[in-house]
Amino acid sequence: MTGLTPTQAHAVRQTLAAERLEGWRPRPDQVADLVALATGGVEHADYLARRCAEAGAVPAARRRRLALPRPYLVTGTSVLRNRFGFRDQSQLREIEFGATAARLLQAHLRPAPQARAVDAEHILALHGLVFGDVFGWAGQTRIVDMTKNGDAFAPVQSIPRYLREVEIAVAATDWQRVDRGKLAYALAAVYVTFNHAHPFREGNGRTGTLLLHQLTESTGYRLDLAGVTAAEWVGASRDSAPFRRTGAPSPRPLIPLLTGALVPR
Repeated sequence: MTGLTPTQAHAVRQTLAAERLEGWRPRPDQVADLVALATGGVEHADYLARRCAEAGAVPAARRRRLALPRPYLVTGTSVLRNRFGFRDQSQLREIEFGATAARLLQAHLRPAPQARAVDAEHILALHGLVFGDVFGWAGQTRIVDMTKNGDAFAPVQSIPRYLREVEIAVAATDWQRVDRGKLAYALAAVYVTFNHAHPFREGNGRTGTLLLHQLTESTGYRLDLAGVTAAEWVGASRDSAPFRRTGAPSPRPLIPLLTGALVPR
């Protein structure tokens, strides 16, 4: 990635890492567009228009947030309701990857908040930022229970409690003075609690890794997830799940991965 500042290069690298953990395999031209977005060579509106054209979509205006519970799926399909009106999963995935990559990149390029400012409201805002171009319910906690590959996440009514536990874990850590081992443990504790809460209908992984990056900015390390494979990340996340849906997840499975991903500044 020639022509990028260290900050821009890190932002592009971590954006791609987060999306690849979710299954994106970007083409060289898509990576080049992200680089251009990082350097200011292309405006966000033009970037999004290119992604929409590829997926066969027209950018839609942001709609009002959902005020009442309603189904997440497009009627008669298993496709999530989206701002583009897609009823085809492959089309939705294509635009989702491209659109959220741009927002992740922008978040990485902005100054991170102080760790003490990270709370449940901040987490909801992160999700709204990253997924707001795609879903009308971005930034809102889910209203349905969820399972994945047979594993159940926290019940809807328990989401606020787990988000409060994330806040407690953040507040209990002296982020400016942690060494690598303590930092890896703290990040793992935050992530597994957030992941079990699974507060959003879609987009928990990318929101969670962005949260870890922001917390790490208060330390003497940087988080580099480019060397972590999707299989490693998903496996460790699954192994961290509690035995009971309302139990406490274990940070231990994620600690080795995060330790290896922490790089001194």
